[in-house]
Amino acid sequence: MTGKDDIVGRSSALLLSTLAYAGIASVGTGVMLNGVYYITRDVFAFTDLRNLLLGLCVQVPYIPAALLAGPISKRLGARRLLTAALIGMALACAMLATLPPQWAWWLLAPCYNAFAGLQWPIVESYIASGRHGRDMRRAIGLFNITWAAAIPPGLWLISIMHGMPQVTFIVLAVLHGATLGLVTFWPLQPPRHDADAARNHTGEAYPNLLRASRTLLPMSYVLLYMLGPILPGIFERLDVAAAVAPTLGSTWIIARVGVFALMYWRPGWHGRWGILGFGAFMLISGTLVVLLEMNVWSAVLGLGVLGVGQGMIYYAALYYGMAVEHAAVDSGGRHEAVIGLGYLLGPTLGLLGGALPIGSPTVTAGVILMTSAVSIVGSSLAMRFYVDARRRRGRAAPVHRG
Repeated sequence: MTGKDDIVGRSSALLLSTLAYAGIASVGTGVMLNGVYYITRDVFAFTDLRNLLLGLCVQVPYIPAALLAGPISKRLGARRLLTAALIGMALACAMLATLPPQWAWWLLAPCYNAFAGLQWPIVESYIASGRHGRDMRRAIGLFNITWAAAIPPGLWLISIMHGMPQVTFIVLAVLHGATLGLVTFWPLQPPRHDADAARNHTGEAYPNLLRASRTLLPMSYVLLYMLGPILPGIFERLDVAAAVAPTLGSTWIIARVGVFALMYWRPGWHGRWGILGFGAFMLISGTLVVLLEMNVWSAVLGLGVLGVGQGMIYYAALYYGMAVEHAAVDSGGRHEAVIGLGYLLGPTLGLLGGALPIGSPTVTAGVILMTSAVSIVGSSLAMRFYVDARRRRGRAAPVHRG
């Protein structure tokens, strides 16, 4: 085997190992970020408002953790920091498996999410660093498909183990512990990323596409995490059995997997503004359909539509971030911090919407108003970068004189 073949072989082995890690870790994400609200509603009879408050507490530590992942990994080594984070997640799940008193959930779930905030920027850097252009898009596409496809099983596990949530957390603790065997063989830091090669694969519009997608990305997570904590209540009001609701709630996640696969298979979307505009439209319209609470099938359809839109925005934001910012852990940290902003603002604005005195017995009427406001503001801000890109392109065009 030549030296070049050996490098390619090690790169492929690292990619496969990182993908396996992402898949296993995402089962935990599916439970802790999307499914825990079904458990608290079932075990502690949490209301929509209390679940929104729990969602706010869970998300508070995510942003600082994501932003600190880069600086800390430079000092300790990315692999060492990731190892510490996954041990922390395993311990948090093990303690939740004892079904502790209600107050402990308000402490342990945020601790888990802090470790998750440290984890994902590192994983994203190992996925993308050292890759460029088509190779980077391929790696990011496989990563997106892998982690997104692993989230629904976490929600299905809650449905299968309905009435036995401690088993769910035992499974998560074991899964996180098992990933230690994968991380042990990773290099201490992600592969070196060639900045000169990166410039050859970065289009002129990429910086503005990155800014626009990073504006729409938190908007998408605001809408998702305004909706997520109250989704169990919506299904309950639509007479969906508690054991079935988590499975139906995974519809948007399954739809997102389909979009990730399509964008991986048909890569011609990069550099095009239409993907962001269509994604934003699907996201907003799907969220509003769910919040209207017309019937079970409209709610499931709305979840599927918003999943398609959110997937388009997420894929674009991650790719442009890694392409423009050289696939560093710091880039992954900014990407995850932007997501964390959505995690944090979603429950916050949901609480504000639920507190509005608009004469409705449920919080969804107020959340509809908040959804509309967030959609208008987010879309308008993203549109500024499109206008700027068009203006720059117009100035760069040659002038023809008659």
